[in-house]
Amino acid sequence: MTYPYSRSTYSDIAGGDTAVHSLISDEQFLGAIVEFEKSLATAAYDCGYLTESEHAAAVSAIDSYELDVEEISQLSAAGANPAIPIAKQLKALAGEEGIKGIHTGATSQDAIDTALVLVFKRGVAELIDATSHTMRILAGLSELFADTPAVGRTLGQAAQPMTFGLIAANWLQVLHDACQEVERASALLPVQYGGATGTLAATHPYGVKIHDKLANILKLESHPRVWHTNRVPFARLASSLAVLAGAIRKIAGDIVFMSATEVGELREATPGGSSSMPHKANPAAAIAADGYARRAPGLANTMLEAMDSRMQRGTGSWHAEWASLRELVAVTASAQARLFASLNGIGINKEAMENNLLDTGAVGHAQELIQDILNRAESLQDPHREDDCSYCTPWQDAVRDSNKFTKE
Repeated sequence: MTYPYSRSTYSDIAGGDTAVHSLISDEQFLGAIVEFEKSLATAAYDCGYLTESEHAAAVSAIDSYELDVEEISQLSAAGANPAIPIAKQLKALAGEEGIKGIHTGATSQDAIDTALVLVFKRGVAELIDATSHTMRILAGLSELFADTPAVGRTLGQAAQPMTFGLIAANWLQVLHDACQEVERASALLPVQYGGATGTLAATHPYGVKIHDKLANILKLESHPRVWHTNRVPFARLASSLAVLAGAIRKIAGDIVFMSATEVGELREATPGGSSSMPHKANPAAAIAADGYARRAPGLANTMLEAMDSRMQRGTGSWHAEWASLRELVAVTASAQARLFASLNGIGINKEAMENNLLDTGAVGHAQELIQDILNRAESLQDPHREDDCSYCTPWQDAVRDSNKFTKE
């Protein structure tokens, strides 16, 4: 049975949007190993290491290969990684003519690391795209409620007044800054092709040229050229994802507080109920966002622990990365999906915000601060989304027409 997501039916689907999860699934990961093999054969041919007939036979075998996720998973137990059985099956298909073009000069870590890089870049791109929708909602809230007074709270106590627009703008800023870090980390993900001990000896004197051609074909960074035991690229991505999850958790936590019965300033469009208390209107989406995001630091810590990659190949540390980083992408994506669900259509109780004010003093530079944040959020200025507001409605009209949410 092929499962199209990354973990389990409940964990993925309960998070809402599964677009990211489908890009980092076992099927996608193992399929990317096959993609690596085909690109490597082409790079070796382009650099003159393979003849035309050797290349053709190898590519034909790869194109005809039918990946069986369950079978490869079972066969992986013997060698502790999936690249070994995949390469073995491809070589059998390629025959004597094409065998030189399969796994050419590579080691299993080359195939697995590059495959992981490919799925991470695709999953992260989808995650950033989804987060931009959430940021647009926050930008709209910032503008619509720029003048709406709200109590500022410091150390759990009421402080000087501000505006709800500035609260939303601050949420936007932390989310935007975190997304930029994830984008930077993703852009720096490199190809992996070094051979058994990272010397490219098996394809000398073509090795470096093949490496750089492979990076070009796959549109990946070419440096560091060999990072078998330099795990900075993955640790950097893991850290940035944990920061993004933390940003999501900060916003979700604020929403939960402002939705509390005795505060009553916010209410999700479709709040969650209770199995035993029919009066409840829980900020369920924000709570779920917090739950998913709360797992991110532990997963990122596993990636930092895995930087202890001994000698020329990690013993267990490398193996711990494969599921951990994919899971980190997945929980961050689920947290972001639930945050979007929480904010999309959220009710703003302006009357409650006014009643909760303990001081009616000036709100200072709130307007200027909001505008500065909006100006700096460059990711919102994406021309291809200008005509698509499907994700920023229906909250706009409802928010404009009502000073407070409807209490049922």
